Amino acid sequence: MDITEQLRTQQKLSLKHTYAKFSGKSFENMPTTMVQIEGKLLSFLVDSGATHSVIQQKYFPGQKLSGKQVFSQGASGMTIVEGFTAPMTSTHTDSTDPEPDITVKHSFLLSSTCPINLMGRDLMCSFGISLISTPTGLQVVRCRAIDQMAKTVMSDPMFVYQWWLPVDSQSELSHLAASRVQPEAECMDASYLHCTAHVSHGPDKQYDALFLQDLNDQIACMTLFWSTLKCAVSVSLTPSQQHLFNVDSSFPHISLSKAATDQWRDLGPFVAACEALTDWEATPDPLVMRSPSTGFFKQPFAFCTPALRSVYVMDENNIFSDTHTDTFLTNVSSISPALSSVPDTLWAAHKYDVGLIKKCQPVVITPRSDFRPHKHQYPLRQEAIDGITPVFNSLLKAGVIVPCPDSPVRTPIFPVKKIRDAGKPTEWRFVQNLKAVNAAVHARAPNVPNPYTIMAQVPPDARWFSVVDLSNAFFSVPVDIDSQFWFAFNFNGKPYTFTRLCQGYTESPTIYNEALRESLESLTLSPGTALLQYVDDCLIAAPTQQQCEQDTLKLLQHLAAEGHKASLSKLQFVSQNVYFLGHNISGEGKTLSPKRIASIVTLPKPQTKKQMMSFLGTCSYCRSFIPNYSQLEQPLSALIHGKNLSAHDKIQWLPAASQAFTDMKCALQVPPTLGLPDPHKPFTQTVDERSGCMTSVLLQSHGDKQRPVAYFSAKLDPVAAGLPQCLRAVAAAEKALTASRDIVGYATLTLLVPHSVSLILLEQKSSHLSAARYLRYHTCLLDMPNVTVKRCNVLNPASLLPTPEDGEEHNCLAELEAQCIPRPDLADTPLLNSDMVMYVDGSASRDPLTGSNLVGFSVVSDSAVLCSGPLPCHLSAQAAELIALTEACKLAKDKTTTIHTDSRYAFGVVHDFGALWRHRNFLKLDGKPVLHHTLIAELLDAILLPTAIAVCKCAAHTSGTGDIAKGNERADLAAKAAARRPLPKPSRPVPAMCSLPSSLAAVQSLSTSDERRFWSSSGSKFIDGIWYGTNGNPCLPKHFFPHYAKLTHGLDHVSKGGMLSIIDATWFTKGFAAYAQRFCQACITCATHNVGRSVQVSHHAAHPPPARPFEHVMMDFVELSPSEENRL
Repeated sequence: MDITEQLRTQQKLSLKHTYAKFSGKSFENMPTTMVQIEGKLLSFLVDSGATHSVIQQKYFPGQKLSGKQVFSQGASGMTIVEGFTAPMTSTHTDSTDPEPDITVKHSFLLSSTCPINLMGRDLMCSFGISLISTPTGLQVVRCRAIDQMAKTVMSDPMFVYQWWLPVDSQSELSHLAASRVQPEAECMDASYLHCTAHVSHGPDKQYDALFLQDLNDQIACMTLFWSTLKCAVSVSLTPSQQHLFNVDSSFPHISLSKAATDQWRDLGPFVAACEALTDWEATPDPLVMRSPSTGFFKQPFAFCTPALRSVYVMDENNIFSDTHTDTFLTNVSSISPALSSVPDTLWAAHKYDVGLIKKCQPVVITPRSDFRPHKHQYPLRQEAIDGITPVFNSLLKAGVIVPCPDSPVRTPIFPVKKIRDAGKPTEWRFVQNLKAVNAAVHARAPNVPNPYTIMAQVPPDARWFSVVDLSNAFFSVPVDIDSQFWFAFNFNGKPYTFTRLCQGYTESPTIYNEALRESLESLTLSPGTALLQYVDDCLIAAPTQQQCEQDTLKLLQHLAAEGHKASLSKLQFVSQNVYFLGHNISGEGKTLSPKRIASIVTLPKPQTKKQMMSFLGTCSYCRSFIPNYSQLEQPLSALIHGKNLSAHDKIQWLPAASQAFTDMKCALQVPPTLGLPDPHKPFTQTVDERSGCMTSVLLQSHGDKQRPVAYFSAKLDPVAAGLPQCLRAVAAAEKALTASRDIVGYATLTLLVPHSVSLILLEQKSSHLSAARYLRYHTCLLDMPNVTVKRCNVLNPASLLPTPEDGEEHNCLAELEAQCIPRPDLADTPLLNSDMVMYVDGSASRDPLTGSNLVGFSVVSDSAVLCSGPLPCHLSAQAAELIALTEACKLAKDKTTTIHTDSRYAFGVVHDFGALWRHRNFLKLDGKPVLHHTLIAELLDAILLPTAIAVCKCAAHTSGTGDIAKGNERADLAAKAAARRPLPKPSRPVPAMCSLPSSLAAVQSLSTSDERRFWSSSGSKFIDGIWYGTNGNPCLPKHFFPHYAKLTHGLDHVSKGGMLSIIDATWFTKGFAAYAQRFCQACITCATHNVGRSVQVSHHAAHPPPARPFEHVMMDFVELSPSEENRL
């Protein structure tokens, strides 16, 4: 029973043997009020002395908790730990108020010991509730103007002087700490991360003058220390900063986490003790060390971050408390006094505040046709509706959203929960699913800068930077009134639409990027200052602090005049180290931000194909900082590519992939600082090829050394990967040069390759490469006037830099000759005094009487037909030529021979392409085998049989009288005659396509793990060692599909539907329908007698037929090689 029931019970009991009787009715005069919590109407005792509002656990036994806890001590003296709930919807009603209902989201202290629900000061302030003393007792009233309650501090407050970290650095360090300590550790709120410099009772005016004379500062983090619950990062202060540090028994640090029983002030001695330890030992992780005497861990964490010198004022009793109910004394002017010249209209008043770009032309949407998509709104969770309602109301009030009852277009809204740090309130993003709209409109050509190459525009002499983040950028571009209906949606059963450009529309980035560029055209900055614009992010880079501040103020004032809105909390104002597009930019160069590194390092091991693709996509953004990214990524890609896996299928981890996963994370934890490219200096680029991957590094001189500017790595295409090593080096050089073109431009570039690239391309015999591939390599590597290709004998495998020692040089041409022909002594001119001289030919022609294909081959000498015969009708003339040449080589076993053929194809296979195709397992660029790969493999083996051989090309069908012309004519006649002969009957029966096992278990043992997993997901059951499908029949593995396709198709040429009916009567199959379709299409008899369907032209093609001239124009560009020192 609750407290009120207990008191009522006491009234009914007689108190015997007592001298005093206390009234039990006093509880009825306590101030109470009713509040509706998640639909339950509960009574609360209003207690202005309570810090937190308390709700009894019996009303919400299974309520979700937020993870925050508090220690409390009752009258019994016992200390208990109680947790806070996740935010709960709370509504207070007052009929005397013009707005009777006030609804808030509040986190209550969930208690199992408190005898009554308590409304503390936190909820009183939210509802505007006050306690008024009257002659009849205390009364609960709700006031429109809420008087803020104050706490009287009898002693002087504590003034804490500290370096406060910006938002980006705060979240990065918080993620890092959470990944190192146990889950029960209490982490510092990300918005309060700081390095304490000095603490005083009351203001220290002398110290105040020294500390606050320059508010913008920078601190350097050095080492991360942690135990099971404690975590902090040490800070290296400059001499001027060290002079300001004045905390006893401490070391400069940033507190990240602690135990529940510790105080935040205990982290200072913890870091000091860690710095004094000398018994650090290595661990399996090369970056982590451990102290056996204390069990502490440490890891290098070199990270420079901007810091704002600030002062916190707090009650001495609450110093470093968990609640952090402090007063922050800095404001816009304290960030920099210069910002006072910027109009207040620039800064967004709240996170949903929007601007409107002046003189911006409304967006007109051009449809592809008269089709208007209409998609119904799918049901949304109440949590999502509650999350986006404030966003919707704000945009509706601002006129960004308006009612639209007559729009023929409807698309669903799709709220997305934002990723927030622990302890941060839950927020939702208002997102609309516009896929159907994007497919129904004509999109403009994309015109958004490449985030990879935009960094190359930062001037090399820039040392000071500012970053401006525009708030709700897309909403500042108006949409034409006749095009607004395209963005219509339903919310709470009513139709609305956007009057501004919205997220999710395919043209939004391009349109806004162009609108912002036009808005900034009239802005004039100082010489030497660069303005980089990427959608809604702007970076100012200047050589001096004064110039950076001056131009940043010009930019902010110009944005305010043009109607933009900027985020003050995300402003990075005049700093030597800023965060921009996932990188930390400084005068030294660019490096990956710790936030991005931490987000990848903390990712768990992917278990499905979709998770692996997400992990590789996240890592790929950082590939320019990893020298051998393609090699590390290759074992991971092999787990999902070519495995026929769906998005949610589990992957099978291999040892090599597990090692690559670990190596990838280790490489990201120590990213290099890449220099900013200087277009006025020459570049040097080193290239190497490893395991079918190109690895390269772009360098520029920095002092007396070469400094990396960018790393490149990419996997070679299947054709290039199958070339010999020297030709793979040529392909890698071309791919590396193409990758660095966006940074280098037409600056002078020296390309260092450990192979004779120039000699290989200038060598006359280029038949090892196709004409198109050879032209591409030659144009890129030899014809570019700014590129010089040099040979570098040895490259350091770790850094790709040339080593000072000379390596063993090899002859690339000799290596190619040895690898690109089947045998070294193969000649293309007749041998002198050869034992045999033969002429070969193949024939394929159509019989005019029967219409069947007649195929045959022949091998003849100067006097006789040595070998000839008919071939199956499905073979071509090229296949017959290969067979004839193979039989001739077999006849010349252990002899010297000269063989003449009039087939350029057979001649090319022997001298040019055959060995190269075998080197890459006879695979084409698309991964499929080359035509006649089996016959080519037999020919390459047969060429090795003679002791000496020459395969010569002769002219075909000539009227010459020479020996070669006559011999070729005899071979042609013999091949045609052999083609007319019937095929010999096989001496033994043709073996079955596959032998059928004797039991069902043996049949299903030939199934793969993927098939068995697919059977299980489709509802099949495993009973007594046999898989049975949903139709009650046993499951048939794909291994037997060829056999059963031939069996069910039969001599009657049964259709696909008939084949399925036959197979479904006995077996349960998955995928047999597609196989039967392909089998029927490949059947020559069916293709000859069945009339095919007419091909309908799709109206959803990429480029529909134009309705008028010049409606759709496409342009392409080609770069011509210089001719006689002039560009054509």
